[in-house]
Amino acid sequence: MDGRALRLYEICAIIKSISSLRRGFICIDALDEFPGKYRPDLWDSLKYIIEECSNVRLFITGRPHIREEAERYLSGYPDIPFIQPTKEDIKGYLVMRLRKDLNPYAMDKGLEADILTVIPNKISGAYVKSINSVSKVTS
Repeated sequence: MDGRALRLYEICAIIKSISSLRRGFICIDALDEFPGKYRPDLWDSLKYIIEECSNVRLFITGRPHIREEAERYLSGYPDIPFIQPTKEDIKGYLVMRLRKDLNPYAMDKGLEADILTVIPNKISGAYVKSINSVSKVTS
């Protein structure tokens, strides 16, 4: 807006203005790739948003350590358990992407076999967290 980033209260005002929607989602993919030094502020902002906007849900993905951060910063909210793709899931995705290669002749069968063997064995688990702001756990 006007060459500057939105402030938290402005973001909340926008979210509240669409409160006529039954439910809205904020999706953040690969949160582990967001710089760690800024994540505490992001977590605080997300907590504020889900407390102020009861129709908003969070959907967050990241590597396993993001789960620990989410539990620390958003304690008291329900959690969906760890979800990790299987090697077969990864392999299926790779096969699909290889089929869509715009230059299929640039790869030989040996390289393709290596890709389908090495990558599924190297992938670390991804974590998915969904926060339902209405269902805050109270003690």
